[in-house]
Amino acid sequence: MSDLNNELHTQIQYSLIEKLSESERRYRELVNSLREIVFKCDRFGNLNFLNRAWTNTLGYGITDVIGSALGNFIDLDDRHLWSETLEKLQTGVEVCQELRFYHQTGVIVWLELSAQPQSETEFSGSLINISDRKHAEALLKQTNEQLEARVKQRNIELIQANHDLKVTLEKLKYTQAQLVQTEKMSSLRQLVAGIAHEINNPVNFIYANLNYASEYTKVLLKILQLYQQTYPVPSLQIQEAIVTCDLDFIQKDLGKLLESMQVGSDRIREIVLLLRNFARLDEADIKNADIHAGINHTITLLSHRFQSESGNLVIQIIKNYGVIPYLKCYPAQLNQVFMNILNNAIYALNEAIANLSISQNSQGQTFSPTIWISTEIVDETWLNIRIKNNGLGIQESVVSKIFDPFFTTKPVGKGTGLGLFISYQIVVEMHQGKLTCTSKTSQETEFCIQIPIYS
Repeated sequence: MSDLNNELHTQIQYSLIEKLSESERRYRELVNSLREIVFKCDRFGNLNFLNRAWTNTLGYGITDVIGSALGNFIDLDDRHLWSETLEKLQTGVEVCQELRFYHQTGVIVWLELSAQPQSETEFSGSLINISDRKHAEALLKQTNEQLEARVKQRNIELIQANHDLKVTLEKLKYTQAQLVQTEKMSSLRQLVAGIAHEINNPVNFIYANLNYASEYTKVLLKILQLYQQTYPVPSLQIQEAIVTCDLDFIQKDLGKLLESMQVGSDRIREIVLLLRNFARLDEADIKNADIHAGINHTITLLSHRFQSESGNLVIQIIKNYGVIPYLKCYPAQLNQVFMNILNNAIYALNEAIANLSISQNSQGQTFSPTIWISTEIVDETWLNIRIKNNGLGIQESVVSKIFDPFFTTKPVGKGTGLGLFISYQIVVEMHQGKLTCTSKTSQETEFCIQIPIYS
């Protein structure tokens, strides 16, 4: 009975072994038919099982690598990642990591490793070939980089084009400003020529005949006195005429009247002369000029504006002229610079007057609108002309822009933004000088004109 049981037990074992062998064979065939690599490693990462996909993917024979460390087939730059992955597996953590492997031919193959611990001494997983995906990602990255490079290059080209356009626009504005300046000077010359022609001739006629009129009047008055002495008792009709016409007043006032007419004609002649000197109709070239005379002529032309717009305050002019030689320059253009800067000073002072309450500042002191003009020689090579006013001042953020073309702080209709721009061109480009402005809000504003002195 015992022998029968042993034989039955043996047959059952053989049957189970055959079934297990069959199951294992089918399992191996199934695993070997997979496209991804299936592997098993001990806890140190040494290979103890691989399917056929290992050879198909990396080219190494299975029997040649069993027992080898999996890390030996990983690219040197990725082995630190494998070390970190192995540490996680040894602590029982499932992992998924993209790694670069060496093909037997030396080619790099990208594999995605997925692994999980099977026991404390073993873990298993799979390796999926993702080289095509990585290649596509690299190609996409390269394409993106190329597109970014093209966009960057295009941006650079647009920035350059924008810069070139700005330069062109500035040149256009400068040319436009120069044309405006030329037209203004041409109009000024025509206007002065017309004034000189239309006023000078009749004024000269009046001026020349005033002397004769004065002499004739003296003669007539002398004869009248002789008549009064010779005929002390005039007729009744003459007496009535003397009383009606107030002859005594006429005798006393006629001389004063002629003197006033003389002063008026002298003033008109002076203004015409100043206009001619200011515009320099016959002197367009560079020449030696009296700068003080040019400033004084400009002040005279602007004298009507030194009365404030409110009519209550008069703008004072304080001159501090140094001893300076005649300057080799373009007198007409420099006179225009003086005109532009003084006009701006007058405007600033009128604004200050309008903003003051009962002409008192915050300290309770009476505000005295003033323009200071000084000249001096610096280092024997520069003539400095300073024009300062105690108006409202200019904001620091604006000072750097005041010489830009078409920039103005004045309200619409009050300024063109060309005066200081043209002044800058005249001083810097025509005379190789310097024009600077120093100002802060609620402080004095000073323009400094520096012209080189040439022997």
